[in-house]
Amino acid sequence: MFRGMDNKSCRRGNDKNGFFLAGLAILFVFLSGCTAHYPVYPKEGSADQQLQYQLKKMKQVRSDKVFIVLCFSGGGIRAASMSYGVLEALQAVDLPTRPSRLVQGNNPAKKTLLDEVNVIMSVSGGSFTAAYYGLHGKDIFKNFRNEFLLRDVRGALFWRVMNPINWVLLASAQFDRSDLAQEYYDEVLFKGATLGDMIKREGPLINILATDAIGGISFEFVPSYFNLICSDYDHFPVSRAVTASSAFPGPFSPIVLKNYAGQCDYKTPEWVGKALSKADTSSRVYIRASAINLFTDAQTKPYIYLIDGGVSDNLGIRAVIESIAGLDGIRSSLTSSGLSNPNKIAFIIVDAQTHVQQGTLLGDIPGLGFVLDSSSSIMINRNNFDTMDLLRRYIQDWNADDIAAGRKPLDFYVVHLNFGSLPDKTEREYFNNIPTLSLPAEQVDKLRDVAGRLLYTNEEFKRLVTDIGGNTPLKTNQPNQAPTTPVPENK
Repeated sequence: MFRGMDNKSCRRGNDKNGFFLAGLAILFVFLSGCTAHYPVYPKEGSADQQLQYQLKKMKQVRSDKVFIVLCFSGGGIRAASMSYGVLEALQAVDLPTRPSRLVQGNNPAKKTLLDEVNVIMSVSGGSFTAAYYGLHGKDIFKNFRNEFLLRDVRGALFWRVMNPINWVLLASAQFDRSDLAQEYYDEVLFKGATLGDMIKREGPLINILATDAIGGISFEFVPSYFNLICSDYDHFPVSRAVTASSAFPGPFSPIVLKNYAGQCDYKTPEWVGKALSKADTSSRVYIRASAINLFTDAQTKPYIYLIDGGVSDNLGIRAVIESIAGLDGIRSSLTSSGLSNPNKIAFIIVDAQTHVQQGTLLGDIPGLGFVLDSSSSIMINRNNFDTMDLLRRYIQDWNADDIAAGRKPLDFYVVHLNFGSLPDKTEREYFNNIPTLSLPAEQVDKLRDVAGRLLYTNEEFKRLVTDIGGNTPLKTNQPNQAPTTPVPENK
């Protein structure tokens, strides 16, 4: 669909006669003129016009008192399942209805804490859940478990790579493993949906994050970033954004974007120009502004190579922190988004990281798999710690700014959910040993369950629910019990 060929004429199949089909495919390509290439999306005519989508989404007042940011971490199906469990748990938290929310018969409309989420930031595995929710809203509870969480994703992708028909495509310099993955995700989950389809729906702003492999910063799949490169946001496939977000280096190839910077009416944001004018290399804001500004130079950066979002930030929160810092603090950031009333800001961070496990040794030398796995885990865990510390330090600075200005500081709630918070050692070890991909139904459902329990027992979350007058389910689960949150789909 996205490689410039007719699906009917170039349809893939599975046949045991591998060599025959491979030869037939080669002949078919030459005879039909089919060529495989990554999609080069057109430049956008008006950057101002597509930016209005993002501003309109941010100005949706879901609550006049609380602004909620969900962050879904990386971690494959493990992260997708845990993020899904948090959505279920938020949906089970009842909130007092506002008189303005009425349905037929003038009865107050039921409201849950999930209805009040403003933004979802997502990385890698968490992006599957975030994107599907962005497209389907609460219909996610009907079929996401069966359509994606219970699929053998690893097996499906492996057999697509092993299919001899696909070898012809993979031999092309302009088609690689990530293109195969995108086609699979689109086929089973996203059904041709685009970012334009997603942002025009009612609901929170979905911000899918990948990593610029050259600059090392997060690339955000929102209109403001597409404006930087004067590219078409509306027609960009959701499946391709999610593929970029989860393109772990090695198994997957980078997703490539063409840079059309300078060919539209893009205007450099005031905070970027202000930061660049000072040239302070010790400033986090200056470093971020410099990296973003590089996107506007198509000659220096003609293409953008995107890899897994977890490489730059596995929690998906740094982009929020640095954007707020660039806008001179939380107050200015809310005002610029048309949100000047909230007095409570909640960050709910769903962290599916696991700890490094002891590996199998060959004599006194660790095996290669153990070294690679532990190295990536150590880097991610260390970066996660630094990110959480950075968030808390910025909150202290924002509160200090309010006090200095004679204002009452905002109420912040930092809800960090991870397996390390589980009090039972055996249970912690069980979840830390859950792999990343292709999980059995039992593990998927236990991840959903533990996500809800971690949320409901988190002290910051309990404080948030109390302060806004909400009600959590009467009971929280004990280990190995069934989920208390509604499970409307069939198991």
